[in-house]
Amino acid sequence: MVQTATGYKYVQLDERKMPIIAGTRMKVVELVTSVKAYGWSPEELAYQYPHLTMSQIHSALAYY
Repeated sequence: MVQTATGYKYVQLDERKMPIIAGTRMKVVELVTSVKAYGWSPEELAYQYPHLTMSQIHSALAYY
């Protein structure tokens, strides 16, 4: 899997240039969809996605 740095520490582009959360296979858009659909805060995202750190969450949201 080829990944490209984005300037956001916890966001990388996969081989299709899709932004993913570094160290996972989770797409940034999946996280953003949860915010848009449910109005979840970063703290709620961390609760719902315990495999993500707050740093990963904040980086992905900032990238979006």
